[in-house]
This record gives sequence, C-alpha cells and structure tokens, in this order.
Amino acid sequence: MSAIGGGGDDRRFTPTSGTGAGWFGVGLAALVLVVVLLDDRSLPTIRFCFVVGIFGLLVWCYMLRPRVVIGASEVELRNAFSSWHVALADVRRVAVRAVTRIYTDEGRFDGVAIGRPVRSLRGRTSTKRAVGLTGLGATYLMDQNERPKGPQSTLDADGVADFVTEQILLAADRARDASQPGGPPRRSWARLELAGLVLLTAAFVASFFV
Repeated sequence: MSAIGGGGDDRRFTPTSGTGAGWFGVGLAALVLVVVLLDDRSLPTIRFCFVVGIFGLLVWCYMLRPRVVIGASEVELRNAFSSWHVALADVRRVAVRAVTRIYTDEGRFDGVAIGRPVRSLRGRTSTKRAVGLTGLGATYLMDQNERPKGPQSTLDADGVADFVTEQILLAADRARDASQPGGPPRRSWARLELAGLVLLTAAFVASFFV
C-alpha cells in the first residue's frame, strides 16, 4: 500500500504494489552476500556475489525506488532509472490505470509507482475515471460515491489511485491560481543506481579475465 511521507512540503507516494516483495528481495540479497562472503571468498564466490548485488539493485530500482512526488511547483514521476519533472501549472489531465499518466500541452508523461490492479481495470471505461482541469478548477467524471474517503494509509490500490489523482489536480489548480510559471518537462537520471549497476556488471565481466 502506498504511503505519504517526505520532507518539507513534498508529498511522496510509494508504490501501490510490490513493496513487501521488494524489501524481501533486497533483504534476501543482503543476507546471502553476508553469509556467502563469511563462508568463502574464492573467485567463483565473488562472481556469485556480483550477480546477487545486481539482483538486489534491480529489485530496488524496479520495486522500491518508484515514487510520485508532489512538490511546491512540480510533480515528479520517479521510475526505475529516471524521473520526469512536470511543472504543476502545466498539468492538464491525469489518468491512473496500469501507470500514472500526466498530460500537458507538450505530451504525456508516465510514472509506474501508482497504478490500479488488473482486476479493477477489467470492464472499466476510460471515460468513467478520466480526470481533467477545465476552467479554474478540477472536474471529476467519477461517481461521487467513488471519491476517496478516510486516511490515505487505509485505502486500497484503487483508492490510492483516486487520491493521488485528486492531489495532483488540486496542486495544479493552486499553482495556476498562484500564477506559478510553467516550463518544459525535464528528465533526470538515477545516477547512483546506474553507476552501481555499471560497476557491478563491469566487475562481474572483468572477473572472467583475472
């Protein structure tokens, strides 16, 4: 289940699924590394540890790193190895299905952290859940009894998807009311994760030439 946290005025939403399995995978990789290295430090063991390290890093990137972060002036769609930064004032529409998709005049931008379960997508029409900004406020095309209620931490995946949609649109509405400047969407890269993956992979390959 997704949760809100973070520092400052940022609102951070963690993935709606897979976090338990993600932490289990990272913990298992760390445990294997410790046990194996304490038992044997031969070259084949070192190679195996490189593979385990790559596995743990990929689990982190794909299952635990993704976020939706709503800041004071922009929304960040953080994915496995990169993030999209979209000015709130430029947000025109938000759609959450398998992924979170934000539309601006310059295109659409996806974030994988927040999505709906496959079972809830079956039989749905895109119109019923479509949400957009018209005029000066947010317009919701979902039924009133489907609006999220209660603390966010108690919502299921569908409730979190609705809540995140609402929060992005409300933040975008406030940004427009405050005449905040827009700007072209920009992409940033997960430098530490990419560097770690490159180093581990290079070390694994190099071990065969020792």
